[in-house]
Amino acid sequence: MRILVLSDSHRDKISLMMAVKLHREADVVVFLGDGEEDFQCEKMSSLLSLKEVHSVRGNCDFYSSLPSEETFACGGKTVFILHGHTRGVKHGAEELLCAAKEKCADIVLYGHTHIPKSEYIDNMYVMCPGSIRDGSYGIVDITDNGILCYTADLSREL
Repeated sequence: MRILVLSDSHRDKISLMMAVKLHREADVVVFLGDGEEDFQCEKMSSLLSLKEVHSVRGNCDFYSSLPSEETFACGGKTVFILHGHTRGVKHGAEELLCAAKEKCADIVLYGHTHIPKSEYIDNMYVMCPGSIRDGSYGIVDITDNGILCYTADLSREL
């Protein structure tokens, strides 16, 4: 299973669409907030029509009805997604990790900081894809051999 992880588009629909087109093989697409309108536009909807999609609201998604956090199963693993502002991710990972442990997460995906980062902490894969507006995004591959999480950059992929 491949998960394409996107966050913080801040009105950059073009970069969002480029990443989705570049990774057509992704089974799941996750959007971590701050650009809900971009992610839910008509062109994106047609690109995502055959994908499993999960999205949460960010601190700039005013009037959003999306949840602030979500947990879902993917490839036999538990994935916890959130924007991160409600868990203080700009000030450290402690609150984020505590919430993830409560949800028995194997994979934790968050945004908000705009800083691409992928780590393995306390038996959890923890990733911030950065900001797609700046060209960064994340990939999570779940296989029989394990989990691989990494960040990538649109400018290097094109």
